[in-house]
Amino acid sequence: MATERACEYSQRLEDRDISELIGIARGLVADGEVNVQEWDFFVRWLKEKEHVTCWPFNILHERVYAMQEKGGISTEDRAELCKILNSLIGEKPVVEQVPSLATTLPLTDPVPPIVFEGRTFCFTGKFAFGQRKDCEAAVIRLGGKHQSGVTTKLDYLVVGFLGSEDWMHSSFGRKIQQALDFNARGRNIAIISEDAWAQALCGQE
Repeated sequence: MATERACEYSQRLEDRDISELIGIARGLVADGEVNVQEWDFFVRWLKEKEHVTCWPFNILHERVYAMQEKGGISTEDRAELCKILNSLIGEKPVVEQVPSLATTLPLTDPVPPIVFEGRTFCFTGKFAFGQRKDCEAAVIRLGGKHQSGVTTKLDYLVVGFLGSEDWMHSSFGRKIQQALDFNARGRNIAIISEDAWAQALCGQE
């Protein structure tokens, strides 16, 4: 019971940090750019969150610190941070988000073989393919199975287009984090993009 309460408390702290990140990101990119003062503020804030290792903090730590290590922050660095923050909060049209998602989402790299027969899929996010029930039906037609949550029995977590409301309030990012946690304990859940899933689907139908 004590362990369960500790996990719940840790989860609430992560949710709070993610909500704070969303708010800060919205403010920084409101005018379409990240200036030098805003960069300095964000780096200081991110340093205070070094203890937060869940996605997307792990990505932000790695990318921002790599920029700093070069010595001197360029206009291109600030533009890249603006792009990353925009992709995280879903402010750009979906078509503009697609290239940046691969650099911010913890997708399995390289993309593993995607087999449908007898494998279990879980879907999270928003899909160009259609509604989630349409994605699930496509998997079933090819002999696969679907489940609504991430468990140790899952084979593939399919990530649709990113929207802030999806991962900010646990249905999107929580599934990604759960898959990463299971993988850290030895499970091999493939986290794949909608594009990779759809290409495999087209190759089968």
